[in-house]
Amino acid sequence: MTVGKYVLWFVLCFAAYAAVYLIQAPLRRKSRYVLRIVLVIVKAVLATVLAYVIMVVPSWFARQGVYLTSALYVALCGDVISDIIMIPVSMIRKNKPYLKLNAIISLAATAAFMFYGLFCMQSVKCTEITYKSAKLTKPHRVVFMSDIHYGSAQTESGVRMTLEKVKELNPDFIVLGGDITDNFTGIEQMQAIYKMLGSLDIPVYYIYGNHDRQSGLGTSQRQTFTEAELESTITSNGIAILKDGWVRISDDLILQGREDATVPTRLEVADLPAMPDGPFVLSIDHSPYEKADIIETKADLQLSGHSHAGQLFPLQFVYNIAGFNAYGWFRHGETDMFVSCGFSGWGVPLRTEERSEYVLVNLLPEN
Repeated sequence: MTVGKYVLWFVLCFAAYAAVYLIQAPLRRKSRYVLRIVLVIVKAVLATVLAYVIMVVPSWFARQGVYLTSALYVALCGDVISDIIMIPVSMIRKNKPYLKLNAIISLAATAAFMFYGLFCMQSVKCTEITYKSAKLTKPHRVVFMSDIHYGSAQTESGVRMTLEKVKELNPDFIVLGGDITDNFTGIEQMQAIYKMLGSLDIPVYYIYGNHDRQSGLGTSQRQTFTEAELESTITSNGIAILKDGWVRISDDLILQGREDATVPTRLEVADLPAMPDGPFVLSIDHSPYEKADIIETKADLQLSGHSHAGQLFPLQFVYNIAGFNAYGWFRHGETDMFVSCGFSGWGVPLRTEERSEYVLVNLLPEN
């Protein structure tokens, strides 16, 4: 993401704050706490709808107007926070609207919410998990990275710095869980990220996500690279692609990679290449939502991404109550699954659900 886009987004956020505040100013002059409570509910619902539109709805407006919609989301959330702070004041001092104080608190809350979201996006943490199995005869150290969305929300310098930290972990191999690129990635950016990943001097395995091939753009956007160019770039940098296939890492460990669930040619589980019995199976599938496949695959552990843990509050809660595995540990049939919130996010430099991460996976013998 360029400096110019950051500046544009900041300007839009504060313009949206001004618009949201000015629209409500006549109502706030009445200083009625009941009215404030109603406004909080209405704005919270609107912010949730906007978050859903930004992250889920595959519309022209969501794609082309993502900066504007996300700026309005920030302004609404900041204003909700300020109203929650001001409601007790309105209840105690019923005849004092405190318009200037309300404006200052709303501005401060909007700015704080925006910079919190920026920090959670740009500051990538290492999440360490440990999984033990009797099938393993020796320890394995794996780094799982998904949803880099290079060119979309992360800065180039931030990605480079984080990859240096990944290299210092000295894993046995790295797994890329899809959506390394997306709709916003140019061909030079696509080539740059795979060059970075291929130059770590560590074996790297890759599966496709739903955005990597830049499919489903409609007429408003055009592909900046072809699928052939993408595949050639990946393999020319020494990165192995697993597309409904598997590779034997060692005598006790098999790595399986699934094609993305949005691709019609994705194989049914029954048609996947047979794997030998005995070794531990680590399965990688970009989407964590294919529960029937997870159960039928019977892998020991599956790693997934895709959900971004919702990325924008309160979508993680919405996903969970809707039955979608948004973030963390889950179990389906005989398979345990860890869903990462992702290395980055989509569209704008903002995430208010979990901090960006890569995952260090320690696979250990049970005894």
